Amino acid sequence: MGSRLLSAFTLISTLLMQPLEGSPTLQFYTEHNPPFTYLQEGSREIDGITMTVVKELMRRANIPYSVELIPWNRAYAQALHRKNTCVFGMNRTPAREDKFLWVSPLFAGPWSFYKRPDSDIELASIEDISTYKVVATAGYATAAALEATGHKKTLLATSNERSMQLLFHGRVDLLLIGDTEVPFVAKNANTPLPVKALHFRDTVVALGCNLNTDPAVIAKLQAVNAEMDEFRALANKSAPR
Repeated sequence: MGSRLLSAFTLISTLLMQPLEGSPTLQFYTEHNPPFTYLQEGSREIDGITMTVVKELMRRANIPYSVELIPWNRAYAQALHRKNTCVFGMNRTPAREDKFLWVSPLFAGPWSFYKRPDSDIELASIEDISTYKVVATAGYATAAALEATGHKKTLLATSNERSMQLLFHGRVDLLLIGDTEVPFVAKNANTPLPVKALHFRDTVVALGCNLNTDPAVIAKLQAVNAEMDEFRALANKSAPR
């Protein structure tokens, strides 16, 4: 029985790696958002947890692609309006669900509210943030989710680093940000590490493609991605902290 299962898995893997006839070259866009995606110093190559997963995904799927790192708003707009164009890593949210074809998940990315280490703020639920000023990064899904709660005391910053600086400069009481990003953002912002005050929600980081992208390409990518959980875990574990 074991040998039969192994043979079946080998056959599936072989079939998934066969090229799709006439497959277009996909154009991928991403942003500077360590540890998920960033430019290496010196080589200027795109690196990061999500980039590592995407490279392996495309290698296994045997689909041609190119990738460029640009500001987030441009990356999002390109994938929204251009055929065979995709953006990663994008949080897959209800507001975005019908705007893209998805390959998901690439990575898990929980969000939390953070405070300064000397803060005496205590949060037990989302209702407890009502009296505090909260910062999030403009254009990010975290900002949209915060606004969707109806919170009135919201400040939007131009980058995660600026959001972190506003927290430690005392301009706001809380910062909403992805848990995985915190040590990298604090380092780049030249601030201490903040303290988690409340887990907000679990999210999925995904690849979102233009609605006019070939459905057969998306189906193949999703099938390959479904076999990559072990690789995802290794990529996360080996990422610098």
